[in-house]
Amino acid sequence: MDLLLALGIPLIVFFLAYLMLNDQSRTPLWLQRLTDSSGAIWTYGVIIIAVISIVRYLTS
Repeated sequence: MDLLLALGIPLIVFFLAYLMLNDQSRTPLWLQRLTDSSGAIWTYGVIIIAVISIVRYLTS
């Protein structure tokens, strides 16, 4: 039951957020700019996570 709640609630929230943001005419300008450059955000995010993981591994 806990697993169902732990997976179900975030999925429902993401699904509802997707439905609310799906209509591009009501999307705020800052969110449109963010989605246009989402590839760069993902790339830099993965690089930062990898660097932090390597630093944590080397310091422990």
